[in-house]
Amino acid sequence: MKLHCLGAGQEVGRSALLLKGKNENILLDYGLKLNPTTHVKADMELPAKTEHPKAIKEPLAGIILSHAHLDHSGAIPSLYKEANVPLFLTEATLELSNLLWKDTLKIAKLTGEDCGFKPQQVDDTNNSAFYIDYRVPVQISPNIKITFFDAGHIVGSVMALIEMDKKKILYTGDFRATESQMFRGYDRKLPQVDILITETTYADAPHKNRKEQEKLLVDEIRETLDNRGIVILPAFAIERSQELVSILDRYNIKVPVYLDGMAKKATTIFAQYPNQFVEYARFKKAVDRIEFIKNQKKREKIVATNTPCIIITTAGMLEGGPVLGYIRDLGDDPRNKIILTGYQVEGTNGRRLFDKGKLYIDGKIYSPRAKVTKHSFSAHADKLELLELVKKVNPKKVICIHGDKDVTFDFKNELKKLGINAENPAVGDIVDLD
Repeated sequence: MKLHCLGAGQEVGRSALLLKGKNENILLDYGLKLNPTTHVKADMELPAKTEHPKAIKEPLAGIILSHAHLDHSGAIPSLYKEANVPLFLTEATLELSNLLWKDTLKIAKLTGEDCGFKPQQVDDTNNSAFYIDYRVPVQISPNIKITFFDAGHIVGSVMALIEMDKKKILYTGDFRATESQMFRGYDRKLPQVDILITETTYADAPHKNRKEQEKLLVDEIRETLDNRGIVILPAFAIERSQELVSILDRYNIKVPVYLDGMAKKATTIFAQYPNQFVEYARFKKAVDRIEFIKNQKKREKIVATNTPCIIITTAGMLEGGPVLGYIRDLGDDPRNKIILTGYQVEGTNGRRLFDKGKLYIDGKIYSPRAKVTKHSFSAHADKLELLELVKKVNPKKVICIHGDKDVTFDFKNELKKLGINAENPAVGDIVDLD
């Protein structure tokens, strides 16, 4: 058995891994990598370049989609131009993925960029989908059995156990180890396996204490509101926006909280899966007390009223979405604050704003007077948690993917020092799993 790394090798983004068995092949995810918008000078803006995973030439017995984030799900419909391969995933993952696929088509139409699929392929993808519940083994062929375990990352996310060619392979997708305001963390009742294919996004360091980070964020928000300021919280549409809604409710923030961008639809989908939550009733209460921004007229009213409030809005790295309008219209008031809560990729507007105090809006450089700060709220496992997983499933070999080159290399070497066979393949590499 071999593993062909079609994406996410020594990089974060475009996850795509092909398990090549003796007679059958299984694809694990097929995502996109959105590179930052490039700006050659202040009055010129070039659209972001989208990187696709490597093409698949082999026939597939099935596709496993671990969760709905774009870097794992974004290119799935492009596989349905000819053959209709069975797609195995949870119901929530399909709902959230449809939200992203339709948005991708919308952006492609506006920019003229080829996203790799048409609306018909999205329909074909949906028609090929098979839902699998957690901990329910499913025999998809005489030689292949798959079982999903809750990854604790977002609603519907899974770790996939694939039993194939007399081997047990666990693919983590993205997973969270610690409990958050919404989720319990990954299912610890995992079997021992022969091969572990794991994300290593944060394999270089431990996370800061989450409760302490929440308190620091809330204290900063309260200070801004007490000074009659407005808080802008740029956030990823799927998971981060919903966690911020939950945190604000948990700490009893008593000002209007607005939710804008794709996060509105994603939040509605999240609320349809109560069994995923630690305390669903609390989450539902938190969602019920916020206001969804439905149109530009409401945005203009918030800006014109200029009273203390909190705006949670996409995009999380400031690479588009309603957030740029809010920063443009509210950023000149030094009482206001822009608080980043997600990872900011090098070269993005969010990273540029945090490092240099400026960003591009409509192709022009803008330096807001509002203060910019950052807090870390990762939905991924850290180094110690990754080591805990390795110890728990006791694999003969570990494949380190979905991490920057240096991070995957260092984590591979750390495992080798512990006597564990490990590799960190680059995109295009083929790894022998026998």
